[in-house]
Amino acid sequence: MLVRASIGTLSLLGLYDLRMDDRPLTAYLLQYSEEGCLAECKFCPQSRLSRSADKSMLARVRWPPIELEQIVDELKGAAAFSRICLESVLKEGFLEEVLEAAEYILSRAAGLPLSIAITPVHVSYLVKLKDIGVDRIGVGLDAASRRVFDEVKKPYSWSTYMNFIRDAVKTFGPRRVTVHLIRGLGESERELVATMAKLMRMGAEIALFAFTPIKGTPMERCAQPSIYSFRRIQLVRYLLSQGFELKDIASFRGDEVCLKGQIVEDVLRRFEEYAEAFLTSGCPGCNRPFYNESPRGPYYNIPSRRFLSRHADTLREEVRKALEGDEP
Repeated sequence: MLVRASIGTLSLLGLYDLRMDDRPLTAYLLQYSEEGCLAECKFCPQSRLSRSADKSMLARVRWPPIELEQIVDELKGAAAFSRICLESVLKEGFLEEVLEAAEYILSRAAGLPLSIAITPVHVSYLVKLKDIGVDRIGVGLDAASRRVFDEVKKPYSWSTYMNFIRDAVKTFGPRRVTVHLIRGLGESERELVATMAKLMRMGAEIALFAFTPIKGTPMERCAQPSIYSFRRIQLVRYLLSQGFELKDIASFRGDEVCLKGQIVEDVLRRFEEYAEAFLTSGCPGCNRPFYNESPRGPYYNIPSRRFLSRHADTLREEVRKALEGDEP
């Protein structure tokens, strides 16, 4: 069976020559489709709306094709990874293929936990995935509101996704379903944090991404989000994950999030203790190095504590400006 693997994954296995400033902790696999995905998401190079004939891109990362059997054999002896993630695409027969690939990976990949990122499916399919040993489910909701969901042409409907997330949490358990949200698709900060709070109340976790304009997509000329806005959103996500209620940590100036004074003071005074807020969020072991970022920066998601320590002064200044309203 042919799949795609991120070049970072292949490089760490010695199958691709790539210099990396930081290494992936998860082996990232993508379901293969020569024509890409049948969905019409305006921001995605896999979308059938993308003008690019090259379907080897996802976000700003290249995903060359490789036989599943070959990469699983390589993963058997690799101590570098703590998890495998298989992301699905919409195509004919994709559900059967995902199940077959998951069973193969779990039977041969030396005990590494497996996450499956998938669009809404029937609860009976979720039960099958859990029964064969899938550890976690990822859900590419991406859009932070019903309005933006429709604007960027996500498949299915907002309500279908919400019901699917509830089903997934019931099936896999609280905090074992990770919902992907992208900052920069046209949503306001207020919309994004409200949706994060709602999803966490439902028992899901949040993986934050920054919008990346990719040539050939309908959104290729759209700008990436403000790094200062992204830092505020990261802090809200982190505090919500620690059990805080949104009303206790933030207020709003129009559609902009304002962290409350005591929170701002605490973050700036004890910055090192809040550094985890700016690390890549997602399943355990998911650090997605340079998935949204150029190696030249700005660095939206920080892939490791080592990387964070190298850029601590820049990060501290970004956070200060984001919280004190001193951004350009």
